[in-house]
Amino acid sequence: MKKMLFLTAVAAAWIACDRDDECRPTADDGQQITILAGIADSKPVSDVIPESKTTITGSTAAWKSGDQLGLFCTQSVPAAVNVSFSATGNGASATWSADSPIYWGAPATTPHTFLAYSPYASGNSSASAVKVPALNVQTGTVNPALDLLISNNLASSGVLRSAGAVGLVFTHALSLLEFDITINSSIAANTTLTSFTVAAGSSDKVYTTDGNSTIALSTGAITPGSGVTNTTTMTPGATVTLSATSASVYVLVLPGTYSQAPTLAINLNEGGTSAIAVPPASLTTTTFAAGSKYTYAVSIARTAITISNPTITDWTNVNGSAINPGL
Repeated sequence: MKKMLFLTAVAAAWIACDRDDECRPTADDGQQITILAGIADSKPVSDVIPESKTTITGSTAAWKSGDQLGLFCTQSVPAAVNVSFSATGNGASATWSADSPIYWGAPATTPHTFLAYSPYASGNSSASAVKVPALNVQTGTVNPALDLLISNNLASSGVLRSAGAVGLVFTHALSLLEFDITINSSIAANTTLTSFTVAAGSSDKVYTTDGNSTIALSTGAITPGSGVTNTTTMTPGATVTLSATSASVYVLVLPGTYSQAPTLAINLNEGGTSAIAVPPASLTTTTFAAGSKYTYAVSIARTAITISNPTITDWTNVNGSAINPGL
């Protein structure tokens, strides 16, 4: 009887394997993969309050409850292909849980390599071709839905099961431009920023427009798709009133070396009555590195018309011909 019960249990185990793609260990075995996620602060990021999700204060970015990341790991069971992890809690205290649990593969001495990105998007089936968000519609603040973060710190050496929670370090995949705009007394009070345009050379790929550009998580290299443009105009999502104290606006761009330095053109509403188009000015920068913020001080002023002391030149005397009108 005991032998029969044992054989029945073995048969049930094999049936379970046949019904599942892979016979994987359960969470009760203590082999479920857990993660910790941090955002690197080695380079300035931004000094803004984003619209939603990931929060940024000073140069430090932090997670917000509800943030999601996508994870890839070829050695896990099952192999992780864009497995979604969601954050509970904020900042460094955030904990992450997988929508579909993954487990450490055997043997325990097998290094596991990990690649990840955020924000999560379904449909990313390859870590070498994760979709880059469309950047052509921005409103002057850093929108976390566009601020692509990637993690590849465990892409080469990997980590063992004995190391515990997997420590992922995220960096910013795009470049950030910050414009600190001021006006002087030659511009009326209560002048507002209505729009601004950042444009590079005609062949430069500055903004994605359709979400079909991709990034390789292991290297951070971006492959622009057909939907790219060298210019876009941004309209602030909230009123930006200008004064002698700088008001900051931001734009995310694709990293790389452009054929020419981008230009910044600005449109203002002066004192609520007059529209002013400020002529384009060069940023002078041609190379933009991923994960770096480039800050530009923009001072807008009217150039007063001045007249120097005039030089008076005597008339030159020229004799005219005689005029003899007849009657």
